[in-house]
Amino acid sequence: GLFPTEIFLFSQVWVADRGNKRLQVFDKDTGEWLGAWSSCFTEEGPSSVRFTPDGKYLIVAQLNLSRLSILAAPPTGNLGHCSVISTIQLPDQVLPHLLEIDRKTGAVYVAEIGAKQVQKFVPLNSHIPGFSV
Repeated sequence: GLFPTEIFLFSQVWVADRGNKRLQVFDKDTGEWLGAWSSCFTEEGPSSVRFTPDGKYLIVAQLNLSRLSILAAPPTGNLGHCSVISTIQLPDQVLPHLLEIDRKTGAVYVAEIGAKQVQKFVPLNSHIPGFSV
């Protein structure tokens, strides 16, 4: 069955808004704007965002910083505050643009327009999410 956090997450649409340096959140059914997270994106906005299969984290690609950020998902029922748990710094000019997460394994696929490739990151078993290439 579904856990409450998953129900909450699936009732929202999270949108990477790189130009305005924020993640916007909308109600999936009504389209109502519910709020935004911007405090985590002072240097550069997010290019892409995906939730981990367990709903505990968001993975965000930041294009020009060549960085992936791992954010704590909000508590059930509200947006909470943006909190960076960990980052994966990629080499300069890799330029990660799009993300996808395998719902079964948690593997993160990153489309890199600078490196002209797709990388696969496999989750490691730990309390704070970590990945290996």
